[in-house]
Amino acid sequence: MKIPNPYTVCNEDFTGRIEVVCPRCEKRALIIGANIYESMSVHEERGRFSCVSCGYAIKYGSTPKVAVYVESRGVPKYTRVLHRNAPIDPFFGFALWYCIEANEGVLWAYNLEHLSVIEAYVIGSLRERKGMPYQNNSIASRLPKWVSAAKNREYVLRLIANAKNR
Repeated sequence: MKIPNPYTVCNEDFTGRIEVVCPRCEKRALIIGANIYESMSVHEERGRFSCVSCGYAIKYGSTPKVAVYVESRGVPKYTRVLHRNAPIDPFFGFALWYCIEANEGVLWAYNLEHLSVIEAYVIGSLRERKGMPYQNNSIASRLPKWVSAAKNREYVLRLIANAKNR
């Protein structure tokens, strides 16, 4: 598996398969989703959660809608909300399996591939863009400063190794 450059991928590129903590049994469970940039109907059709340990399963299309605004005529508009760039899954809001709490803050990843991209970025001592355009939404630009600091490299790599072995 070739690990993508952290300057070319975003957190949202890893939302097709998300590992979470089951809210019922607290074991590892899986969310099959879609790319965040797909339409809401695609999310409702494809998005689903399932836990192999306890059998709990739900579809994103069956989750409740919330009022997001009220029209000028006083009619509320309802939709499902996606949680972006947060240490919870974007569809159901469940806790991520790869959520690492440290003294400096929280480091999280949607799945093992996402965590491997972060790990590759932390390992690299020379972080060059090599002509790539600046993207404020790339993983490299969205990581907390304490993660990318050279003085914390060994500490962060230990945290990532512990998360992988969890």
